[in-house]
Amino acid sequence: MHLTRRATAILCAFVFLPSCGDDPELVARKEKQKTEIANLRGEIALLEEKLRDMPEDVSVQLEEAKKKEAEQKEEIERLESEIKDLQDQKRQLGTEFDTYRAKYQAN
Repeated sequence: MHLTRRATAILCAFVFLPSCGDDPELVARKEKQKTEIANLRGEIALLEEKLRDMPEDVSVQLEEAKKKEAEQKEEIERLESEIKDLQDQKRQLGTEFDTYRAKYQAN
């Protein structure tokens, strides 16, 4: 019976000890952490909303446009070179025609 009283006393000490109240500093820290967690959750929600509202990635279309631009520049250079060659040929033919007319003037 003596052991039962001791066991009961020890059990009561463990049961009633936490109910004496938590350390006020720990309670304040816990409340501060709860507030910080709530703020961080709010920030996360805002960031997730911003991520959903972001425009789609256009890097693939940008690369395709750059490739097309390079091809068009090459085509322009080729055409400009062809135009220059044709203009040179036109001048040469004009000179030859003038020489021919001077040689064979029609009366």
